[in-house]
Amino acid sequence: MGNGFLSLHGFGRYKPLLTLLSAVLGLRVLVGILLEYRWYFPANFVESAFLTGREETFTRAYAIAFYTHIISGPPTIVLGTFLVWSQGAGRFRLWHRWAGRVQMVLIFAALLPSGLMMATQAFTGPMAGWGFAALTLATAFCAALAVYYACTKRILLHQVWASRCYVLLISPLILRVVSGALIVTGTESETTYVLNAWLSWLVPLAMYEIWRFRTSDIAAEHNVRIRVGASPQPSPRSTEARE
Repeated sequence: MGNGFLSLHGFGRYKPLLTLLSAVLGLRVLVGILLEYRWYFPANFVESAFLTGREETFTRAYAIAFYTHIISGPPTIVLGTFLVWSQGAGRFRLWHRWAGRVQMVLIFAALLPSGLMMATQAFTGPMAGWGFAALTLATAFCAALAVYYACTKRILLHQVWASRCYVLLISPLILRVVSGALIVTGTESETTYVLNAWLSWLVPLAMYEIWRFRTSDIAAEHNVRIRVGASPQPSPRSTEARE
């Protein structure tokens, strides 16, 4: 699974710094989430911030979805980060392909069904649940198109859809950061929870789309075919800018 963040839109020279900053931030949030896991095995409905008040809704079906989700989520994000960094070129080409395949299995076999199940029991009711369900379906949709364009060797489009998929995969980290900030500031409420359920992934996705629109040649993305593993060719717009 390639990625359009760094290779296509003129950010290649900033790749080491951007990768490092993203990795540090993502790792910090991910570690914070993983620390909560000590209250999940077994489920602790008193100490766990997420499980508090869920005794009645923590049915067998929900428990299966919950544990499937929290076990498959971190490796899916880690694989996505590797895919962003490796870009499917050079000595990482084979590893990139296999990492992408494993990630797709995790998304469709684990995250998709478990995410939809958990969305039915979201705090504050269906409005937040619809937000989480929409995020889950959007992630699967982007992943499916990333696979399709990789198989048809339309690598520029593959990278665009893979980028969208990655933005959606890391959006729960953003949700966690915002949620923590709301708790610390004493501003958490049912309304902010619902807004966070939607905006934590819609805003990052919109920001990516605006950035891509401003820095890429959309027509070139739809028409250029690149051999898998080859270095992406510069778009006409970027070539004209250099001239």
